[in-house]
Amino acid sequence: MAGDLVGKVFSFFSGDSNENMSDKELILRQRYKELAENKYAKFYRVKTDEVDISLGHFFYTLYKLILPIRVFMKDVTKITRLRQIVLEAFMDASIIETVKKLNPVGITERTRTTPPEELTDQIRKDINSLTARFDKDRINGINRCYNLVMIFFQLGNFNFPALIKKFDANFTEGPYSLEPKFTMVKSSLLANDIGDFLAVSQGLIADNDWKTLLKLLKICSGEELITENQFTQMLIGIRDVLNSKILEIIVQLGSKNPVWICKPKIPDEHIAEAWLDARLSKANECINNIKTTERNKEIAILVEGIFDSGYDDKLENYIVNKSTGYKKRGLSYFSYAEGLNYLMAFLKIYIETEVQELCDILLIRGQWKNINNSKEMSEALHQLIELLEPIANLDESLSEDGSNGARLKAALVRIERDQTQARYINSIIENINDLAQEYLESAAHHCAVIAKHLKSLTEDIPKKHPEMIINWRELNLVSKEPLLQQMSKYDTKISSFINLMHLCAQ
Repeated sequence: MAGDLVGKVFSFFSGDSNENMSDKELILRQRYKELAENKYAKFYRVKTDEVDISLGHFFYTLYKLILPIRVFMKDVTKITRLRQIVLEAFMDASIIETVKKLNPVGITERTRTTPPEELTDQIRKDINSLTARFDKDRINGINRCYNLVMIFFQLGNFNFPALIKKFDANFTEGPYSLEPKFTMVKSSLLANDIGDFLAVSQGLIADNDWKTLLKLLKICSGEELITENQFTQMLIGIRDVLNSKILEIIVQLGSKNPVWICKPKIPDEHIAEAWLDARLSKANECINNIKTTERNKEIAILVEGIFDSGYDDKLENYIVNKSTGYKKRGLSYFSYAEGLNYLMAFLKIYIETEVQELCDILLIRGQWKNINNSKEMSEALHQLIELLEPIANLDESLSEDGSNGARLKAALVRIERDQTQARYINSIIENINDLAQEYLESAAHHCAVIAKHLKSLTEDIPKKHPEMIINWRELNLVSKEPLLQQMSKYDTKISSFINLMHLCAQ
């Protein structure tokens, strides 16, 4: 009888001859045969190409069961808390304790009583401990559980009211709505809705750990949103309908697309990795902040010891104050502005004046036993003084009329409407930073050469039979201050300055 019915339907397309049928018509005919043999064939009225009210009742039953979940999902605070509850459900006491230790607020408190190096070692140990305990199995367990939450929420987010409204135009959403009065609906009007339902329901598999999910939902909401028995019965009902393939057939017939296939929406959230990365990132940031604080303390001590009469910036454009605007926008900034200004000041205050005067006495008037030593020291001094010009040029290029300054200014004007300007700005600033870092490292190297020779000379001058310069007495006569005193002074200053350059070049 079912076969006769299918035959009558297809006589509309092409009579009784399969030879006159298109491939699409042949496949549609096969779908009608499959429909006739399906246990849920009652969902579809072949004669009128309509979906039966029994399918409307099926979706309405699901809707009533899922309604408390839909209400729960509207509370953003509870949804956020649920995410945390899922994470904590897989943590033991030792992990929770380690997480507390790595809390930035707690670390800040510990900086008051724990020496910096000791504290950073403790933080690193806690990071390693957390990483070890948060192993692959724990991460997979958290992600699986949370993805079950997402599967369930996909079902809750499905637009049941819109679908049910097609069976009853007067249907209204909510817990107090009246029972709908269903009428049959043309399958073409429901094809998209049913297709969407199929996509979000494919992950509802009985073998998953739904008990844990329901337990966590109850903890988060403070009440039972759906009983375990209700959920089990709902899951059995959905899987039975899905496994029958009746809904695919209805979509295929309603859309007149017999080869339509469902594209499942299976969540693949990785909240465990994201949570762990966030904690580790904050902990490492605390380590960096501790290092930065200590670095700044060291720099302040060195600057105070080097610049006796105080310090002020010697550059006008490549300075920290003019860099903050870029940093606030998330752009590259003047990374070495602090160090380059210290270098310019040191070159002008000491190297170009006092150190050069001292070296003139030592290198020009001194009678060196090994001329190569004097040449090495002379070349280092020459290279240091030569840095003044390129540093000044770098700074000048950033002025409003300078090559880089003009380009940066124009790019900043356009950046709001053209985000590619950010890359352009970063490229310019990074190239400038590369040059600045090169100057700092070069200065540290040449200063090290001068400091090496000054140290050797301070050890040589008191000797009864000097080994480096043989006319110390004559040199002391032309010097304003005792040479030993001067060489010791600048050996100390230059050595401190080398340390300052290394800190600023990091």
